[in-house]
Amino acid sequence: MDRTEDRTTAAAGETPGHDTAEPAPADMLALVQAEQARVAAAFRPDERLLFGAWGTAWLVGFLLMWAGSPLREGGPLVAVPGVVVGVAFFLLLLSAGVVTAVHSTRAGRGLRGASSRVGAMYGWGWFLGFASLPLVVLSADRLGAPPEVAALLWPALSGLVVGLLYIGGGAAWDDPTQFAIGAWILVTTGLGCLLGLPGLYLVMALAGGGGFLAAAAWFALRRRRYAAVPAERV
Repeated sequence: MDRTEDRTTAAAGETPGHDTAEPAPADMLALVQAEQARVAAAFRPDERLLFGAWGTAWLVGFLLMWAGSPLREGGPLVAVPGVVVGVAFFLLLLSAGVVTAVHSTRAGRGLRGASSRVGAMYGWGWFLGFASLPLVVLSADRLGAPPEVAALLWPALSGLVVGLLYIGGGAAWDDPTQFAIGAWILVTTGLGCLLGLPGLYLVMALAGGGGFLAAAAWFALRRRRYAAVPAERV
């Protein structure tokens, strides 16, 4: 009787004396893929932080620009000098750029070789892009460009820098979502420029800043789903 039971157990793929069967190949593959996803997420920039920083900067900054613009129909909603609004907006953009540069560089510290260099170069790209932006606008002003042109250059160049850097980040990390956000920012900036001022400010605040915040919320939900996946399956 015992030998017959052992042969039956062996035929069923179980080891005599054990109550549990070995995990199926599909379960093992799913476990390996889940672990790979966790490791990759640990060494890549946190999209929630990056998109949240830019969404806040764009939404608040461009709404201030729109509300304080003397070109707005009915006059400005906020009685604040244009220089103050411009400086506040630039500081918001600079803060978001610094957050992106520092976080991207730190995210690559645990990596070596090409991956580490990509993170460092990407972070420096953000810093250099926004460090160069005011120099371009000031140069246009020195050449006698009308104030309306300088007012248009600030948001237009900011959109180009952010959009192209996100497209580059999507290509570097093989992230279609990040690439799509960059493309959305470029399209939003181009179409907004056609509206002129102050319409461009409102488009950049709602479509640009709102798009960033929507992406941050989507990544937060996706990370919750990843965290809900059990680390081991028996």
